[in-house]
Amino acid sequence: MNAIAQIDELLDPRLFKAFLAAAETENFTLAASVANMTQSGVSQHVAKLEEQIRAPLFKRLGKTVKLTSTGQRLKEYIERCAHSEEDFLESVRDEQTRLKGLVSYAMPPSCLLSPHFPMLLEKRSDHPDVELRVYLQPSPRVMEMVASGEVDFGFVTQKTRHPMLTQKPFCREEYILVGSDKAALKAVRADNILDHRFIHYPGSDVYYDFWLRHHFGNKKGLDSFCLPCAGWIDNIDGAIKMVEGGLGYGIFPRHCVAASLSAGKVFAFKSKKKPLLNDIYITQLRGHKYPRRVEQVIDWFMEMAH
Repeated sequence: MNAIAQIDELLDPRLFKAFLAAAETENFTLAASVANMTQSGVSQHVAKLEEQIRAPLFKRLGKTVKLTSTGQRLKEYIERCAHSEEDFLESVRDEQTRLKGLVSYAMPPSCLLSPHFPMLLEKRSDHPDVELRVYLQPSPRVMEMVASGEVDFGFVTQKTRHPMLTQKPFCREEYILVGSDKAALKAVRADNILDHRFIHYPGSDVYYDFWLRHHFGNKKGLDSFCLPCAGWIDNIDGAIKMVEGGLGYGIFPRHCVAASLSAGKVFAFKSKKKPLLNDIYITQLRGHKYPRRVEQVIDWFMEMAH
């Protein structure tokens, strides 16, 4: 059996402090200051470890010391033990500490119609002391709310370079053009798009602009503000009802109109292009330390995405 294989039976953890200080500073005098010990105390503790392991831990090069291969393995062993202890204590604390308090976040209204929201409510049912406060806002406003601290985090449909924010991919959603007249929908082209009328709602400009660039990107100056308006309403559910009623066309995330498509109330525009998929991001304040309840809710969402 080699020396390191006997560590669990032989080593005195009280000697680790001096060893790690010497490994960090590569100097016993500096190590004494770091470990709040005398230099002779550091030397004695290292010597006892070398005696227990029966192998040198440092190469002495004048006033400098360098870890031997055995010393490096011992350092890695101590770090693994420390991490295991931290993980164990954290898991015990997690079991004993109930999630409690307010978690606030903002998201585009279309996210309310995704399967993730009811999944969140199901997970939250096991933690009755967590209060959810959800704001339905277009992506630019969501980023403003996160940056100002009005909410803990948010979902956005656009990537940002805001210096105060970080973003991590959450999921992807498909944007489609739908209408109640299947035959008329087939006639939509880049050269006649402005002859058709559309339903607008909060945040719809993002979907329209994505869709127009994807399908008719070669037509300059074409954006959501150019599209003739057949109606405006302040929520996405109402916009879908307007499209079902034949008032105009609309562009929505596919998951929002899935039921309407299945029921034959609306039809999707057919294109030879690949489906228009867009990344959804969770955005947070950069470098901010969030309460455990907030991190847990974000973790729940990330679990749903896989």
